[in-house]
Amino acid sequence: MLKVEVKVVPRSSRQRVEALEEGKLKVWVHSPPEKGRANQEVQELLAEHFSLPRRKIKLIKGEHSRNKTFELDTPPDRHNIRDSRKEV
Repeated sequence: MLKVEVKVVPRSSRQRVEALEEGKLKVWVHSPPEKGRANQEVQELLAEHFSLPRRKIKLIKGEHSRNKTFELDTPPDRHNIRDSRKEV
């Protein structure tokens, strides 16, 4: 299992996943932070970014916050977050 800290920017004009310092990610999403829409979109972008099925990514902390922690059901050595930068 790999835990990923994510800062979310909702209501963005673009979708993007970018690596920050210390293995954290910043994710821009179109959806507003209402009824879990932004969380779902972040989950979908992370799944695409890490080439994982969406069911392998779980929100474990920060459901109502811009700072979230996701758990990826994958070996930690499979993905290098520092090298992650992708615009969708």
